[in-house]
Amino acid sequence: MFNESNELQVYTINDVANFLKVAPRTVYKHLHDGVIKGIKMGNKWRFTHNQIKDYIQQLERKVEIKNDIED
Repeated sequence: MFNESNELQVYTINDVANFLKVAPRTVYKHLHDGVIKGIKMGNKWRFTHNQIKDYIQQLERKVEIKNDIED
């Protein structure tokens, strides 16, 4: 679903939730907390490929830091 050829495509809350295997409300919570960035178009949130990629990289860094602390 998310590959480099889709850089200009935008995704919905449900697209992101399905991809990340989380509930849509989790995506809304991350939006509210500033953890993930999105674009509001009308009354709906949309996400670019790069915004999703940045969010995943941020999660990976958290895991790396947690693993370093536990070691």
